[in-house]
Amino acid sequence: MLEILPNANIDEFIGLPFKLYKGNPFYIPELKINTKYLLTKNPFWLHAQREFFIAKRGGRTVGRVAAIINKNHNEHWGDKMGFFGFFECEDNKETAAALINAASAWLKERGCDRLRGPLNPGTNHNCGVLLDNFDKEPVIMMPYNPPYYDGILQGAGLKKAKDLLAFDRTDKDRFSPRMQKIIERILKNPSIKIREIDLKNFEAEVETVRQIYNASWSQNWGFVPIAGAEIQDIAKQLKLIIRPELTCVIEYDGKPAGFSICAPNMNRALKILGGSLANPFKLIRALFAWRKIKDCRMLMLGVHPDYRGKGLELLLVRSIVVGGLANGWQKAELSWLLEDNHAIIQTVEESGCTRTQSYRIYEKDL
Repeated sequence: MLEILPNANIDEFIGLPFKLYKGNPFYIPELKINTKYLLTKNPFWLHAQREFFIAKRGGRTVGRVAAIINKNHNEHWGDKMGFFGFFECEDNKETAAALINAASAWLKERGCDRLRGPLNPGTNHNCGVLLDNFDKEPVIMMPYNPPYYDGILQGAGLKKAKDLLAFDRTDKDRFSPRMQKIIERILKNPSIKIREIDLKNFEAEVETVRQIYNASWSQNWGFVPIAGAEIQDIAKQLKLIIRPELTCVIEYDGKPAGFSICAPNMNRALKILGGSLANPFKLIRALFAWRKIKDCRMLMLGVHPDYRGKGLELLLVRSIVVGGLANGWQKAELSWLLEDNHAIIQTVEESGCTRTQSYRIYEKDL
């Protein structure tokens, strides 16, 4: 008998993936302590509501989902969108449908008229369902799930809203001749200055990044402005792992105009830890693995609308490549990009990047 229970115990909610993915060599769990913080104390919840549901079958926990109302999203877009996130489920369409229906009912009772997800908990975090290349380990802050998730979510009445794309570039890949000529021409512009983020003035730099990001992404599908408390929380975590050579700020006539931030792929260490810091031997191994990480992920990139059309996006992508190569980095994942952002997709492809994976966000009317 299947039961869907609200107000789920947070530890049981967090623990489910460790059971579902047991033995899967490609799944890499976040630290449980970090997941608990994200679900309960992250500044995101200052402007959002949530309810956690778990599914039980014969006394066993076999699924989970969070229903989420993001007030900042609905204020920005003027809609009544409800969200689901942190979805995990056994290979069973009945279980998936029951979880989605429970989240939908909770959201509809609170005035929402449409459902979108999975967002964990928003587009500025981990989101989407992996659709392909399931034999590849995910990089930092990107999702992983079994191949059957797309089928059971469609079986629950959800339809594609948007696909997100990931691209890889190695130290062996090269810019197209056309791209190289354009970059060389742009670099001759005396108004342009390229520099690393100043870690000594980190808080001020983070606020600069927030302002550019919110301005540059404001009309992109699914965008939600990052609040000051949220960006400072993200920055506090990134400061522990960030490498200056993987960051870039572009100034135009002395004013910040664009930025890019990459982070080392900490999943190399997280895989060893297995979700916990309790084992000292695993912790030592993880620390050694951290020192040897040579791949990274582009987390954020943006150019202020006032400075578009000057080729600054090309210089941001170039900065990732040049800064990485000069410091021994061997591979970067650029993720994620909206499937219909054709201009930036062409830019990354001509920069030597290859599309590797796709992720899907779903919707349905309530």
